[in-house]
Amino acid sequence: MPRSKPYRVGRSRTGLGLFAAEPIAKGELIVEYTGRRIPTQQAHERERRTGCKFMFELNNRWTIDGSSRRNIARYVNHACRPNAEFELLRSKLMLRACKALAPGDEITCDYGDDYFKLFIAPIGCRCATCRL
Repeated sequence: MPRSKPYRVGRSRTGLGLFAAEPIAKGELIVEYTGRRIPTQQAHERERRTGCKFMFELNNRWTIDGSSRRNIARYVNHACRPNAEFELLRSKLMLRACKALAPGDEITCDYGDDYFKLFIAPIGCRCATCRL
């Protein structure tokens, strides 16, 4: 029997978020960040011109445009103290738990300095750590 998805999309403080639907062990792969690969220079232009927020830069040459709603990983929200992190495995960008997660826990990652400065800092961080 195939394993069910260990996550669900739901309401979070900042809009929609990704939540653990079942226990997720530390180190477990959760979901792949999917989308078209586009040149990083084109991704930077889209961010400046249109405010595209779902770009994930792989390197100085390629970026994943994760704006499609089929990309479930796009719902992972930023946290200054994240419980998951993205890593590149065999050319796939995968989200891995860096802490054990219980059902109902919001799955979060650190979006990185560039994204933080461009999109989060101007409005203020609203992650659980910063809201305390």
